Amino acid sequence: MINIRETKSLNHEEKFEPRIRTQNNHIEPKGGPVKKLIRPRYASTELGIRERLFIGVITSKNTIDTLGVAINKTVHQHATKIVFFMEEKGQTLPPGMSVVSFSDKYPHLVPIHVLKYVSEHYPETYDYYLFVSDRAYIRGEKLADLINHISVSQHVYMGFPQALNGASGNYCPLEGGVLLSQSILSRILNELDWCNTNCHSSDPSLNLGKCIQHSTELSCQDHTGVRIKYDNDFDFDDEIAKLKIKEEFNNSITVFPMPDDINHYKLHRYYCQYELNQTRQEIEKTKDNIMYMSQFAPGGRESVSWPIGKSVPEPYKPKSRFDVIRWDYFTETHIYFKDDFTNLVELKGEDKLDVQDVIKISVDRLNQKYGNIYLYSKLLNGYRRFDPQRGMEYTMDLILRDISHQNTEVEKRVHLVRPLGRVEIVPMPYVTENTRVNMVLPVTEDEIDGVANFLDAYAKTCLDSGEDTYLLIVFIYKHQVQDGPDDIYNVLKSLVAYYEKKYHNGGKISWVSLLHQEAYISDLFVMDEVIGRFSTSSLMLLCSVGMELASDYFNRVRMNTIEGWQVFFPIGFWQYKPNLIYDKKPYPNTIDINSRTGHYDPNSYEHSSFYVSDFNEMRKQITAEEAQEYDIYDMFIKTQKLHVFRAIEPAFKHRYKSFSCPSSAPSKKFQRCLTRRSLGLANRGQLAKLVYEHMEKLGANSQSDAGRIEILKNIN
Repeated sequence: MINIRETKSLNHEEKFEPRIRTQNNHIEPKGGPVKKLIRPRYASTELGIRERLFIGVITSKNTIDTLGVAINKTVHQHATKIVFFMEEKGQTLPPGMSVVSFSDKYPHLVPIHVLKYVSEHYPETYDYYLFVSDRAYIRGEKLADLINHISVSQHVYMGFPQALNGASGNYCPLEGGVLLSQSILSRILNELDWCNTNCHSSDPSLNLGKCIQHSTELSCQDHTGVRIKYDNDFDFDDEIAKLKIKEEFNNSITVFPMPDDINHYKLHRYYCQYELNQTRQEIEKTKDNIMYMSQFAPGGRESVSWPIGKSVPEPYKPKSRFDVIRWDYFTETHIYFKDDFTNLVELKGEDKLDVQDVIKISVDRLNQKYGNIYLYSKLLNGYRRFDPQRGMEYTMDLILRDISHQNTEVEKRVHLVRPLGRVEIVPMPYVTENTRVNMVLPVTEDEIDGVANFLDAYAKTCLDSGEDTYLLIVFIYKHQVQDGPDDIYNVLKSLVAYYEKKYHNGGKISWVSLLHQEAYISDLFVMDEVIGRFSTSSLMLLCSVGMELASDYFNRVRMNTIEGWQVFFPIGFWQYKPNLIYDKKPYPNTIDINSRTGHYDPNSYEHSSFYVSDFNEMRKQITAEEAQEYDIYDMFIKTQKLHVFRAIEPAFKHRYKSFSCPSSAPSKKFQRCLTRRSLGLANRGQLAKLVYEHMEKLGANSQSDAGRIEILKNIN
């Protein structure tokens, strides 16, 4: 019998006992306490989704360095897992290969030992299992194409059928490869005891064949072009002239026996060249078809793009579960799970116009195809994803009214792609990593506690190593600027003087005071006040208290900031609130980049690098009223005379910062601040866990909406 995942269903005979909810919100289940449910890490594990192909290669200590390595180099990219099995361990093993050796030193029993190994490690992990000798050449792409066209519900025992050593029945020899499906393998593993007792022939292929036949009562199945067999050793140079004209040889999946690795590589080169020639012929045929069909398209042959057929690239194909591009579900009014931080977002702005446009195009194309019989009714389902290779893809279910059949509603599914524009190579001026970076650090009264750590990091990263930088600290006062013991920045100014004296380079660090009585302080205001201290050819880097300093980041600033051409606005990695993401103190001193410790903040615009000459030129382009509302990023975006380069920067890390969002800030900046404050606490899983823990502690009062709101306030 084939093992099928057990499922539970409801029927009329099942009886359910009521469960009593106590005052402590604890549910008493029937039959006492229930064991805690531990769910798998991935949904694919819980759903029983398997990997595709496992290849087990039967080799020996004498051939693993030659034939074994040859198989690994030519096939490993087409298999999910490839393991080499040998009867005894050799003195040296090739690096980078999974090798398993057995201790009994009986080569003819290796296939039975391989089955035991698979039953212990990979019994239900893969859809298909290929067991093959290292004397075979395997065309990996043909094998992958074969299994991709076989339904996983079919029972597969496939290879090259032949009688072995006079035994009755047809078996698949290991030299040509034995392909088994998961359903067949599960039967075999259930009969391993019988196989271990009764399969002791001197032929390993016969032992495996008897085991399979006893377990499944099936004979080896053949398929077109499995292999070409030679009674004598195969010599590529002597045989290829006769073989390359045979269709059976060109369509084969395996060729055996291979006398050595040299012939193996020669054969691999031939098949690669053959596949390349076939692909080129298909491309030429497709080009001819496109040119022929273009005369019937709008614009005629002049509408054909170059290169022909390359106007829209193929969809991106993920190599693993981590590379899968997520589809976003949308309706005419909302987008669901647009990113990792939101569940439901209103469809507005460019997104709304984009959806309306693709709906209109879809209805127009359907009417063009079916003769103007449809009227748009509503959008039932919408899915979209951004493919970096081709553009924005859409799949939509549209409800239409068929006016030719009394306005009957019909459902049509459409697929569309909005391709990316043509790729343009932009020539960039040459830059070097020898430019001095002039750092400007604004400090408010609320940030005093973090300045000492910043100065210590600056001394270790820049002053000790001789990094070509200069630091200007801007102390911002809310009230009158003071000097002496009553100065709130007095300790920090003394610390700056200490570093100046210690390193004997007064030009590396200094400070200046500014008076700004408003709660909202724009970075544009800060730069207006200090920009006159620097020459027009100076490279400026705007910093903040809490950021980590790294030489790699300074080099990225130098390379990405080009005078008269480009300014740089990095998207750094911001740490979550430590007491929310860590269970106990002391908290780590370093920031690891992962989803549990922080996130890349796309709403952060306060860090930037530019040249003084570019700042002065762009500053002249905005009015005094605009300067009240703008920051530096808005200024460069408005003028559009320089390329604004904004990208994720892994070398830029920032410790957690508590945002105070003054209502006096421009509405756009105020809303951005609120967003950053809410998203910068922790990820959704961590916040949910904290809310649950607080609810458990507070008891019944936390079940109300007011109780949950109070919990969130306490967390914040």
